[in-house]
Amino acid sequence: MLLGRQSDHLENTEEREAALRTALARIEAEPELVSPEWTLQTLVPIQIEFWQADKGRLHNRLRYERPDRHTRWERHLLWP
Repeated sequence: MLLGRQSDHLENTEEREAALRTALARIEAEPELVSPEWTLQTLVPIQIEFWQADKGRLHNRLRYERPDRHTRWERHLLWP
């Protein structure tokens, strides 16, 4: 493990800095090193929605859709 301690309790920032220095030294010594916790994931969305909040709750909503990755995005305004 290099620095894979996300959300663990951290006693102080010096502990984090020391761990970072150790990890960087190991990466420098082993350039091909890959952390066992590291994962690559690729998402190909077909739908994405954005909201812009409104104090009166008439939110502006947009949805972009496409049936596959080779099709252009279509933009749709949605009801709040």
